Formats: sequence, structure tokens, C-alpha cells
Amino acid sequence: MKWLARLNSMPLMLRLLGIFLSTCLILVMILVSGIHCIADNNRDNLDGFENLFADYGKVLSSRIGSPPDYEKAQALANEFMLNISVDGPTENWHSQPYSRKHDMDRLIALEYDESSIQNASFAKTRGNYYVRVLVEEKQEKYVFYISKRRDFIDFKIPASALFIFLLMPLVLYISYRITKRMFAPIKTLQAASLEYAKGNLSHQVEIKRDDELGSLTRVMNDMARQIDKMLQAKRQMLLAISHELRTPLTRLKLATELLDTTSEQSSLRRDILEMENLINEILESERLNSNHKVLNFESLDLGDLIQGVVNELNPNFDQRVYFDLSPLKPMLLDLARMRLLMRNLIVNALQHSKTPVEVRLAQQDDEVLIEVLDKGEGILQEHIPHLTQAFYRIDDARQRKTGGFGLGLYLCQLIVDAHMGELNIESEVSRGTKVSIV
Repeated sequence: MKWLARLNSMPLMLRLLGIFLSTCLILVMILVSGIHCIADNNRDNLDGFENLFADYGKVLSSRIGSPPDYEKAQALANEFMLNISVDGPTENWHSQPYSRKHDMDRLIALEYDESSIQNASFAKTRGNYYVRVLVEEKQEKYVFYISKRRDFIDFKIPASALFIFLLMPLVLYISYRITKRMFAPIKTLQAASLEYAKGNLSHQVEIKRDDELGSLTRVMNDMARQIDKMLQAKRQMLLAISHELRTPLTRLKLATELLDTTSEQSSLRRDILEMENLINEILESERLNSNHKVLNFESLDLGDLIQGVVNELNPNFDQRVYFDLSPLKPMLLDLARMRLLMRNLIVNALQHSKTPVEVRLAQQDDEVLIEVLDKGEGILQEHIPHLTQAFYRIDDARQRKTGGFGLGLYLCQLIVDAHMGELNIESEVSRGTKVSIV
């Protein structure tokens, strides 16, 4: 069924055009079959024509004479575009000696029916009539076989027919263009769907038609607006809750400072710190995700920035971070957010790996490549496309163990996007993960 799979993969407008042409061909075949059936059922009405043709053959044979005048026979054959054959007592003659349809054995073998004309009979094959005329003169018998000549050399195509045939590809081309124009909005809707998949819900498709595709475009625009409104309401609610939680959280921090130093106080302080980090990540992600985000660009040495983050983290992670640096020129970057980006990526690699983590920085042509590699537990391929979504967790139990909320890589993606970069994640279970930023 490979041909069916290939057919289904063809563009829709080509399939529709093929269906249209196939339908036309089938209808023509049905029409021709119907005409043949009508002709077969009314064949008896043509008996008079067969007798007329037999009489015509009798007249031609008398003009040729007996014995036959072959020059006159050839002239008559050429003038009236006929095939004339003569079976005589001593020789056979053909006006078209190379015509297989007038081979003497074939002519004799045809089944002839007697007509109302004396010594004249007729036979019929597909698309042609044959007349057999018997002439006897002085004990010599001649048999004339006469039929209409239908050789290709006699077939003429008028200029009007050529013009009509040339119109066929023009009509096909016009049909193709009309079909393509009819389905042009599908490509526009496809492009709009890709924009929505990227999160650009403000994208609207211009409505140029009032047919079904125009209605579909209107529905898609309304759907995008409604989803955008719902997400905006969700963000506003999340921001409001995050802001409201800051005040009681500050009070809790002050209260814990007044408690005696115990294991319960340390545990409480860790919980408060996790809540504070969560609120900060939510607020920062919404700032970066808004249409009015502001980046504080300044000329920075990216190598020094990453080295500072590595030096800050190494004492708390048994010196497990190794940094491979290639000299780079200063770049325009947002210092605070680039530090947050590198810190999130390195901490994430350290928390999911017991082996050293390698950070690389290199220049590739006109681009800068940052890589964070670990040899930890790895990630299943099915999870990788969703890792940069907000609050996405591979395993809730593992996230609670490592203290994550599913916002770290989401923040990293927003920061990379804000700097017009690209973030890629490659991973293999039990062999480790590589995060690349270009």
C-alpha cells in the first residue's frame, strides 16, 4: 500500500484536481458506453444502409468491368478512398497491397450476409463494412471485395481540432491555478498555527473570504484571542499571589531569626528560602515573558562571568565544576540574567549528576557556543521537548528531592530568547545530558 501512502502525502489541491479529472474521464466512459448500448439496440434500423452499400459495390464492380480494368479500379479506389481487392481465376489484385485488413485470406474468411442486391453480400467488423460482389463472365468468375479505406495516411486533423486540443492543457493549467488559489488560505492558517505553537497568540490572520475557509480563519483568530486572555488572566493571578506572599514571607523570616538555633529552625529557614526562590522565579519569568521586558545590556567578558559563577558554586559542590575557556571579545549582555542563566544550568547539572560537570565556552564562526555537560542519569527523549515549559516536572518525587519547581529551564529559555539565542538539550539515559546555547 505504498502508493496509497504516497497519494495521501500529495498536496490537497493536486489530489482534488486528480479527483476532478478522474471523475470527468469516468463520466465520458459511461457516456460512450451508453451511446454504444443505444446503437446496439437500434442496429436493425441500419439494414437499409447495408443494402445501399451493397448496391454501391455492385455499381463500382460493373464500372471496373469483367475482366477487371485494374487501372480504372486503382483510380476509383484513390478517388473515393476505398480498398478494392479482386480475386480472379488466375491472379489476385489489391489497390492497397500492403494493407493487412485486405489480406485475401482474411477477406475470404469473413462471415458475409446476403443482401437484397443480386450477387452482393456484406460483412461487418468492428468499425468497418465489407461488400463482396460476384461477377461471372464467359465461365470466368471474379470476386470483388470493397470497403472504406481508413488508413492513418487518410486521416486529416483540421486546424480547429488542433486548436481545441491545445486548449486542453490551458484548461488544466487554469483549473490548477484556480484550485491553488482556493486553498491558498490553508498555508496562511498553517503559518498561523506555527506562530501559536511558538506562543505568539497575538498573531491574527487577515480574513479575505466569506466561505468555509474564511469561517475557519475567523474561528482560529477568536480561539487565539480567548487563549491569550485566559493565559494573561492566569499570569496576573500568579503575579498577584506572588506579590501578596512576599509580605507574610518576610514576617516569617523575621520570626525565624528570633527563634533559638535548632534543627527545626534550620528546616524552617530552608522551607522559607525555597518559597522565596519560587516567588522570585515566578516574578522574573513574568518580567521576561511580558511584551515590555527591559534588558540592561552592558559590555561584558562572558568568560569572566561564567568563571565567577563557577567559583561561587564550587565550594558548595565539592569542586565538581570544570570550566574550559576560550578567549572571547566583550559582548553586550544583561549581567544579572546571564548569571541567573549559567547558575540555573550548572546547578541543574550538579543536582542530577554525582560526577564532575564540564562547562565549555568557544567561538564558532560569528557565534558563541556555551555547553554544560554532565554524565548523570540522563533524560528520556519523550521529556526533552517539554523541559523548557513552565512548571514541567519529569518526576515529582525527584523534583522535591532536588528542590526544583519546574521553572529553572523555563527561565533559561526566556533569557536565551531575550538575547536572541537558541537553547538545545541533548540527553541519553544513564549517559548524561548536554545543554547547548548558541
